Amino acid sequence: MRLPTVFISYTHDSDEHREAVLRFAQLLAKNGIRSVNDFWADPDRRNWGEWAEKYINESNYTLVIASERYRRVGNGEVPDDENQGGQWEVAYLRERLQRSRSEWTRRILPVVLPGRLVEEIPSFLQPSGCTRYHVSELSEAGIEALYRTLTFQPEHVAPKLGRPLVLPPKSGPGSPGWETRP
Repeated sequence: MRLPTVFISYTHDSDEHREAVLRFAQLLAKNGIRSVNDFWADPDRRNWGEWAEKYINESNYTLVIASERYRRVGNGEVPDDENQGGQWEVAYLRERLQRSRSEWTRRILPVVLPGRLVEEIPSFLQPSGCTRYHVSELSEAGIEALYRTLTFQPEHVAPKLGRPLVLPPKSGPGSPGWETRP
């Protein structure tokens, strides 16, 4: 099993949403997944854009937490002076997708926390056409599908192939009774 590092990208929609994202990050940590997020950043003054760029690139995955504000930011529906950090992260993720769609489609994972909707995933992440991860509850059972992806533990493993059936023809040479025909 591999234990990845994830970058958590989210918007500060409300205190309740921020608390849910924190609890989600704590749940991941409890289960061996290191997350990079603004909760655990040291208190030094920093350039948040450089910080996010560094960790988006270095992390195995970026988890985009669906919310109404993230959808609006992701779809370009907010003024330039609103949620600038979120706009920066969205622009950077869009650029990663543009440069290497196959790699970054695999590395950017939309996550729908309890109480959130698939419709809150921004359209550039293809909420209907690509896999998304529903967290039914903030528990180990609730994160199972996402955890399986992060740790490369498939739910089902294809069995070994057996021998193919050899089926005789139903008519013509080799079929039952063919040799007895006049």
